[in-house]
Amino acid sequence: MIIDRIEGDLAVLVLYDDERVKFNLPVRYLPEGARDGDHLQMSFVKDELSRETEKKRIDNLLEELKGR
Repeated sequence: MIIDRIEGDLAVLVLYDDERVKFNLPVRYLPEGARDGDHLQMSFVKDELSRETEKKRIDNLLEELKGR
């Protein structure tokens, strides 16, 4: 990802090889000192534990709503 520009408290990030892919990220999540033109590495990791925890929370809420 490349920091295309910073607009106030948002950074506009662009994918290296496809400038059509852009998204806004609050500046507070950028590394300290990051600025326009800097390249960033990002990764996504599937979090099964978080997913299961959230599923249990929702199931419990549904049970409460059903009055069980």
